[in-house]
Amino acid sequence: MNNISNEIRLKIDDIRYVGLRIDTVLSEMTDMPRNRIQNYIKEQFIKLNGSNVKKNYKLKLNDIVSVDIPEVESDEIEANDADIEILYEDDHIVVVDKPAFLVVHPGAAKESVSVVSALKFRSIKLSKVGAPLRPGVVHRIDKDTSGVIVLAKTDKMHFLLAKQFFSHTIDRRYIGVVYGNMNQKEGIIDKPIARHRVRRKEFCVAEKGKSAKTQYKVIKRLNGMDVVLFKLFTGRTHQIRVHMKYMNHPLVGDRVYHKKKEERIKRQALHAFYLRFKHPINNSVMRFYSKLPDDIIKIIKDGG
Repeated sequence: MNNISNEIRLKIDDIRYVGLRIDTVLSEMTDMPRNRIQNYIKEQFIKLNGSNVKKNYKLKLNDIVSVDIPEVESDEIEANDADIEILYEDDHIVVVDKPAFLVVHPGAAKESVSVVSALKFRSIKLSKVGAPLRPGVVHRIDKDTSGVIVLAKTDKMHFLLAKQFFSHTIDRRYIGVVYGNMNQKEGIIDKPIARHRVRRKEFCVAEKGKSAKTQYKVIKRLNGMDVVLFKLFTGRTHQIRVHMKYMNHPLVGDRVYHKKKEERIKRQALHAFYLRFKHPINNSVMRFYSKLPDDIIKIIKDGG
């Protein structure tokens, strides 16, 4: 780990960072395990205001965090193509329309085909942040959720985009179909989420979980179902799915959080249709849309 990339500097200019541990912030921001961040701090790849820093340091306003990402010792991602559509690409980012049933990056199952493997197949290089299994991955959507995501091609862009996600300045909107007709046509669900104590692959609303905030608006009533527009203020794992289960309106087809069998769709009826963010290099506002897939359209056309 002798060769390192150019230094990336992040200014703590948002009050939401203040008082939080530096290892916690960088772990949540980059989606890297906290122990890896702690190792980077120990090995002096991460510094504060030009000096070494302790892993439990609590950030202050206007602190400058500098990061040098070590070179990846091995690349575990195979180059395998997948049915993705590239909506936009420049020297810094690549925006992808992901189909359902495809993971963003290999997980515990060590999937050989993913969004990342498809980009590698197409000779698109991604940032080393998150490597060896999550290069360039700034945010994710579930395997069975379709829609638009952005990945970083450079380490600097990875941190700058991740900072926007962490500060909740990126606009992410989803369309989903839920069971039942909701009493309130719109509202905000502000309930923390944690991993389920028993069913470890599931998440649930929990008092001591991580903050999670979802805005919803019913855009069409169906027979025993609602088509709902969701806006995420946070990006917790399974957030919309967990919040809708909590509201007793689980997503149609969600076999994890609702056991009812649905023949018309083989996954949760959830689609990431809109993504808006500010390009960190030229400050232009980037907007991307993804069309509703056929399986969700069919349920809507059927009227529920």
